[in-house]
Amino acid sequence: MNIDSARPALEDKLKQIASAPKRFMNRLTTVWQRLTLPQRLYLLAALLLMSEHLGLVAIISTIALTLEFWPLFERVWHSLAGKAILLLFYAIVANYALAMAGAIVNEVVGVPANHFNYTHNFAILLLLPAWILGISAVGLLFVQLLMPFYLMIALILKPIGIKLFSLTGNNHYRFTTLMVRFVLSFVLLYHLILLIGDVEQRVESALSDIKTMEQSLKKDSNQNQEKRPTIETDGPVANGDVESQPGAIAGGIEKEASLLDQDFIQVQPDDQTDNQQDRKLALEYASLRQTYHDVIRVLIAQFAYYYEADSRSRCEKHEDANVVELNDYEILEVVPDNAAKYRYRFTVRKCISPAFPDK
Repeated sequence: MNIDSARPALEDKLKQIASAPKRFMNRLTTVWQRLTLPQRLYLLAALLLMSEHLGLVAIISTIALTLEFWPLFERVWHSLAGKAILLLFYAIVANYALAMAGAIVNEVVGVPANHFNYTHNFAILLLLPAWILGISAVGLLFVQLLMPFYLMIALILKPIGIKLFSLTGNNHYRFTTLMVRFVLSFVLLYHLILLIGDVEQRVESALSDIKTMEQSLKKDSNQNQEKRPTIETDGPVANGDVESQPGAIAGGIEKEASLLDQDFIQVQPDDQTDNQQDRKLALEYASLRQTYHDVIRVLIAQFAYYYEADSRSRCEKHEDANVVELNDYEILEVVPDNAAKYRYRFTVRKCISPAFPDK
């Protein structure tokens, strides 16, 4: 009787165990269906955060932030004050891009950029997307840093019946999304600093400073160990009986030195590993930045040769050269040259023409 009565309960228990994976999958499916597209991208980025693909994490986080806050951007744009602020913001960005484009054209061609109006405009078109993307990403990160203050104000105003408008369209897991987004924003900020800043020299300087600090600390510890027998004021040393227990003093000094060496050995490999990873990542971004730097200038030089400079001129020129007349007496000669810095050689020459013959 006892066995027969216990059998249904056992069968129910076995059915529950057998159906546990199915119920778990159903729960995961329900959670996944509740997530919006930005939340799914945040989840993917959080999973990749455990690996070494931090660059992919930064890219996915940027896409998720853009998708999540695009409705907020549209809401601000459709208001008069918001439209004025955004236009002012991007006007400042465009002005910086304009100034940088002029400096780059001057660097490539060797003369003021006002002689290359179309090349200057082409340089602006090349630089403006990078400026807009970079500044927009910084703006999104700034919003994330202000998010805790927004929540604090919302919690303070909630008891008195004032409800602030929602910055995002998430209906589920808002607080969890906020925390994940906040962590990923710092990862993105780290990569932006590496990508924008001149980090190669800074990393070299930081590594040399760390090495110098470690050497100075080790030197100070060795000096303190050498001076310690003469400074001791307790026990037999205070009574002048230094030789009564030399083994105890020497043993204590050796023990402390061994402990210091063990601590240094335990900390040093982890620090070196972190420094090597930071150095590797910084050098990768420095290489990417240098490639972008060179490609932009090569494209500007090509545009200046093919579209800005004239293939025919009243002034004498080399057969394969194009020229830009700077004034009545000078020309800028542009000659293809693979040995040149940007594959084109720019040279200011005297204009030799029927009106100004060479004497």
